[in-house]
Amino acid sequence: MLCGMPTDAYLSTAEVATRLGKSVATVNRYVQRGVLAPVVQGPGERGARLYDPADVAALMPAVSR
Repeated sequence: MLCGMPTDAYLSTAEVATRLGKSVATVNRYVQRGVLAPVVQGPGERGARLYDPADVAALMPAVSR
């Protein structure tokens, strides 16, 4: 659990990419540019990231084509 939410309530990078209709590389670029922030970052540069579904939903209109 994290902040009262089970970790399965969060989305992986691949799940975010699917919801946004973008590639994993694009989601990673959004993170690097500060467009999207993970709520959990695993250790190291390549650590797993988890995202809040509400943050992803809020981003959808801005990245839709």
